[in-house]
Amino acid sequence: MDNNFDNQDQATSQSGGFLGKASSMFSNIDVKQIPNSLKQYGTTAATSVKNMSTTQKVVGGALLAAGAWYLANKSKTADYKSNAAHASRTDY
Repeated sequence: MDNNFDNQDQATSQSGGFLGKASSMFSNIDVKQIPNSLKQYGTTAATSVKNMSTTQKVVGGALLAAGAWYLANKSKTADYKSNAAHASRTDY
């Protein structure tokens, strides 16, 4: 029983740390400087997502997560010798 409470406390402190970092990153943004076209796009996107079914939201989220995972792993395992941008570098 105590173990479950310890795990919940750890999860709460970890998410609080992440949320704290995220909120500090966004605290410096001045909303008045965001262009109106970007604000309208955000509203349109939110309305579109709201009108989706739950299945569409789950599949879309899974595809986004898979794409992010693919890009993260691709950048970690990039072969610099075959990359044209790094081909001229000699300090491997």
